[in-house]
Amino acid sequence: MGHIREINAAASRIPSFAKRTPFHTLDVEGVLFKREDLQESGSFKIRGAANRFLTVSEPARRNGVVTVSSGNTGRALCAISEKCSTSVHVFVLEDCETAKVAHLQRAGAEVHVAGHSFFAASLRARQFAHAHSMLFCSSSADWEFLHGVATIGLELHEDDPDLDVIYVPIGGGGLAAGVGLFYTALNGIRQPRIVGVQSSRSRPIYEHFHHGRIFSEPRSTAADCLAGEPEAGAIILEIDRKVLSDIVLVTDGEILEAAARLASRGILVEPGAAAGYAAYLRYADANDRTGVILTGAAITCEVSHAAFSEKRGCQTHR
Repeated sequence: MGHIREINAAASRIPSFAKRTPFHTLDVEGVLFKREDLQESGSFKIRGAANRFLTVSEPARRNGVVTVSSGNTGRALCAISEKCSTSVHVFVLEDCETAKVAHLQRAGAEVHVAGHSFFAASLRARQFAHAHSMLFCSSSADWEFLHGVATIGLELHEDDPDLDVIYVPIGGGGLAAGVGLFYTALNGIRQPRIVGVQSSRSRPIYEHFHHGRIFSEPRSTAADCLAGEPEAGAIILEIDRKVLSDIVLVTDGEILEAAARLASRGILVEPGAAAGYAAYLRYADANDRTGVILTGAAITCEVSHAAFSEKRGCQTHR
């Protein structure tokens, strides 16, 4: 019952920053979409960031907050800082695109360039936080963050207790871990299958789930909010193996096609946010009642249906 208690506490704690999002169908396909792209900060990350921020004392966060991110976690913390008057330091990879850095800076973050991998950058970020007595916030290494994003599972269960399967995009793995934790903690109540979705070009958590180890280097992908390896200190690898029913792969082409379909319906998401829908289109059983989490909006450019035909048409975030 510990996780349920913490998730319920998070649900009562975060509404000043994160809203309850719609869960609805768009057309005759029948799939139900959880619309985290409608969060004011642009993605589901605001749930975890807010819960992490609000579960520590005011003195612990007074000096500022530090994270490693290429967009969504940093943007979420910037939204929080606007209300709580604290500084935000975001560590990004050396190959982070200039537009992403500029977007974080406009949102109020101080950006630090560090390392070629999320693992290396997260080590630098942790060291910086410790040296300056700042709060470190991780989307894949903090229980408070996981309990915050797990409130999505709580809302899904309240809105539709008869779901058969839920498709969840996986980047760092925290969202899938959080949603899976919630349903696993229900203990005996009818539970849907929780299926994580990774890009076939960046698949570390898929490999760990199925083989117990990571053996390939992540490659660039149109779904760059899903790219890269886990952070240093990540707790999500073993959690995902325990609470997920499966992790599947989709191609960049399938992701972009899914994003284009959503765009044609007026839903403008970053490509990686459409990975769950791509998995639904490829793998779903027509007899299943299916939920798909749309994790984040396209937030740094004007997006049209045609934009999704090329990766450079839109900047995306993790």
